[in-house]
Amino acid sequence: MGDPALVLSTLCLLATSAGATVGRCFSGVNTRLGVCTDLIGDGIEEHDCCLNINYCFQAGHNGNSQPCRHAAEWTDWSAWSGCTVSCREGVQQRRRRCYGKGSCRGDEVLQTRPCTDRDCCIDNGGWSGWAGWSACSVTCASGQQQRQRTCSQPPPSCGGQCPGSGLEHRHCDTQQICPIHGSWSLWGSWTACGQSCRQERSRLVPVRRRTRVCNSPAPSTFPPGNSCTGGSMDTNQCNFLPFCPVAGNWGSWSAVSLCSTTCGIGKIQQQRRCDSPAPKHGGTACPGNANSNIHCNTKIACPVDGSWGEWSEWEECRRDGYQIACRDYVGSQSRSRFCLGLANDGNPCPGTGFDFRACYNAEDCQ
Repeated sequence: MGDPALVLSTLCLLATSAGATVGRCFSGVNTRLGVCTDLIGDGIEEHDCCLNINYCFQAGHNGNSQPCRHAAEWTDWSAWSGCTVSCREGVQQRRRRCYGKGSCRGDEVLQTRPCTDRDCCIDNGGWSGWAGWSACSVTCASGQQQRQRTCSQPPPSCGGQCPGSGLEHRHCDTQQICPIHGSWSLWGSWTACGQSCRQERSRLVPVRRRTRVCNSPAPSTFPPGNSCTGGSMDTNQCNFLPFCPVAGNWGSWSAVSLCSTTCGIGKIQQQRRCDSPAPKHGGTACPGNANSNIHCNTKIACPVDGSWGEWSEWEECRRDGYQIACRDYVGSQSRSRFCLGLANDGNPCPGTGFDFRACYNAEDCQ
């Protein structure tokens, strides 16, 4: 095969010289069916349409589809057809077509191969005869009976089955009146607990009760029905109640303390705790005081420390062996004080009771 474009140009020149053919131009071709697809337009000359060798030209409205490709080619093989039978061995086929101008090499347009969808063919079975009817499903009033048959005459093969049902039902009437068995009514409301609180450590917890009646429905008399099973009363501990308040109570007094002083009058103290029991759950506290104070008398006088009295007036300024009045001689003078109130081995006054200083005796001098 030569260059397709060169071949197409040659064909178009030949078409032009011989007189142009006008028809319909398509942009695609179904190579399996050999028909043009995707119409571009009508009234187009063949050589113009075939400027693209992948287009397809159709002379007139009912003319044959002519691919623009010059050299003839086989289309791809079609998909394999379904197997000709649904069981055991059959055949499948596929085809191809020669399209383009000229002829294709080879002449095989159809291929065949064996196929097997199922190794065996479905064979339905046959039903056996019906068995006898079962007993009525109830012993009174109306119920149901049933009977069965099997798919066994012959049994199915290769996935076959028996058409229809293997079970049949029918109505049955015992001609007997059924007894009415008793059933409980709903529980009534709970009674009050009888107390508003419960003791914390007591094993006796208040209880509440509720009742029900066997009347929904009541058991029949004839024929006799069964009475309700279980009790007609239910009890429940009132564990949801709060604990009762516990008032506080004093424990024992502690030992008496020593007197708070070693002389004169002092205090003796005692203590106790509100823990026998302690107040709980909103109970009242212990009344009174946790501390007790009473006086004690040692019968011993307490020491009294001394304290200085006022200083006396300064004595006359003098100097032994000298007459210093109105003279320029230094003398001395003194004063004293007394330690007052010292008693019962108290501490004496600190310091001294005498005081001295230098002086000049110039009183009344001119």
